[in-house]
Amino acid sequence: MKAMRIEIKPKAELEAESLAVAKAFDRGKRVKAISGTYFESMQAVRKYLTDKRLEVWRTIRDQKPASISALAKILKRDFKSIHSDVMLLEAIGIVKLKKCKGQRGDVQMPVALVSELILSVA
Repeated sequence: MKAMRIEIKPKAELEAESLAVAKAFDRGKRVKAISGTYFESMQAVRKYLTDKRLEVWRTIRDQKPASISALAKILKRDFKSIHSDVMLLEAIGIVKLKKCKGQRGDVQMPVALVSELILSVA
């Protein structure tokens, strides 16, 4: 697994970088894509990466639960809140859901995409 860099950058700076990449691409130049996860402030990071969501990610990474239900049981939390947290973590690219066969049909197994999160302030 790999580390994911989470950066805090002003919106104007990220927009300027994106525009520069788009212009270079339009001119036919080879460009390095802007990759990563960006937030405008530490407050925005904490809105998405709460202590509970980080606990969910760490549990997925370390214990590899077979389903979201199994994850909810490990964490002793209700399925709905765990499912919501997993969906948000999937949206920002930290976990993915893999379809698997379960005892009662298909289940979604949460899989960690990164082993480490690195916070960078630009």
